[in-house]
Amino acid sequence: MGTLIINEFRKLKRCDVLLVFFISLIFTDLLSIFQLYSGNEHSLYNYTDFMNIVIWDSFSLVLPAMIVIFSNYLINVEHISGALKNNITCAVPVNKLYVSKLAVLCLINLAFAALNALLTYLIFLFLPHKSEPMYHSLSAMIQLTGISLGVFIAVLPILILFIRQASSYLNVVIAFVYGFVGVFVAGQNLQDYYPITAFLKIVNYNNGSLTYHGNTSYITMFIVLLFSLIAWIFMAKNIKKADYA
Repeated sequence: MGTLIINEFRKLKRCDVLLVFFISLIFTDLLSIFQLYSGNEHSLYNYTDFMNIVIWDSFSLVLPAMIVIFSNYLINVEHISGALKNNITCAVPVNKLYVSKLAVLCLINLAFAALNALLTYLIFLFLPHKSEPMYHSLSAMIQLTGISLGVFIAVLPILILFIRQASSYLNVVIAFVYGFVGVFVAGQNLQDYYPITAFLKIVNYNNGSLTYHGNTSYITMFIVLLFSLIAWIFMAKNIKKADYA
């Protein structure tokens, strides 16, 4: 499995989707700056205020769809390049190949989240702001990384269920709507029950308007993981039959 993951990283040397992924995060940061200062040009905010908006925009606008788009690329590249047949010839289990792709996707998502957290901090230094303790800023960076992991877990069932139809990109539309609906769910203080927003409680996100309901968020994420496992067991059998047929 470790070799498969390393090989997947090697395939990304010429991946344009990585650049698109990164640009989408930059777009989110710029949008957050506009939202923070629009109509309040003379107000001063700290980094935590800024990151609260970045986190909100990430799960609701960009991250779910971009994770699925990147997943589609990782899966489709095997069929486009013809590498899948070579892997089968070399007795590489197709199930393990797809698992390695999901693992790489998760790692890249976390790496990009950490990089974006650092980037947002550097950007914010050039904006009018008020200072805050450094550990508050670090905590906000960790929150963004945690939310990225939470969004990945939330869309994992979509990645698995559409793993054989990655070229249709219907899953991208579903993921975008999935994330966007989270805004309205959180607006009704039901974020603990919705997978995309459940991690807000787990990372201790607080924008002053949300009310959490005990440990409901943990139960929601456990259900998502359990469903993902069941979906993978079902899909793994179909993948094996289809690719070896």
